[in-house]
Amino acid sequence: MDINIGRSVDAGSSVARGSITITMLGESQYILFELRWMLLLAMALILADFWFGISVSKYLGKPIRKSRACRRTLNKFVDYLCYLLVAAFLGMALGDPLGLKPVNIAMVSLLMCYGFEIDSIYSHVCELHGVKNGVSIWRILILLITLRFNSLKDILSDLENNIQARNKDNNKDNT
Repeated sequence: MDINIGRSVDAGSSVARGSITITMLGESQYILFELRWMLLLAMALILADFWFGISVSKYLGKPIRKSRACRRTLNKFVDYLCYLLVAAFLGMALGDPLGLKPVNIAMVSLLMCYGFEIDSIYSHVCELHGVKNGVSIWRILILLITLRFNSLKDILSDLENNIQARNKDNNKDNT
């Protein structure tokens, strides 16, 4: 009789694990469906970063290892997916009781990830166009949030001077 009781407990726990797994997969599918356009935008940003990263490597004459570039690009996409799911589950665990939608919390985390990707693309574009000391988008955002407009003014004027100096050098080279 003890053997049957042990089996019924194991069967019950395996049913419980299966139910929890199905529920979690359903919630994940819901979140992914709700944010499908944000995932598509993430894919576009990742591909743009890939393209500009390859362009910078060619511009600088660095060897391009396709396997490493593709692996890093695929890894970024998986990272985005993980960030999204973790944020969504945190939203369900913490935001739902507070009245916040899990999709909104996941959206905020993806927007932060987009900022990192856009900053990377921006630095590649600056490098391609010969702009040295490009300004980080995150640094500008932090200065705006903390209302340090004088520091922001100094950074932007340095960037403008750098661009003007590059244009003067290009004009000298063309003449």
